[in-house]
Amino acid sequence: MRRPVDLARLSPRRAFALGRLRAKRQNHREMRQLALEYDTELADLEHRLRELAVEYHKQRVEAALDEALVERMARPDMVLH
Repeated sequence: MRRPVDLARLSPRRAFALGRLRAKRQNHREMRQLALEYDTELADLEHRLRELAVEYHKQRVEAALDEALVERMARPDMVLH
């Protein structure tokens, strides 16, 4: 376990270096948290986009089938491939 450092007893140069290291560590923690939040949001958006794409594809297939049925009813002697 780290013991607290009395900054008043350190030289200005060492106090600056220690403060800089603390700030750097804090910055790294914050950046990791932001990256994790970004990755989570991006994964959610990709999942939603995939759902929308599947839904759109189903709608287009249903519309094409309906159109083919209407066309078949209009021309019953037509040969379908």
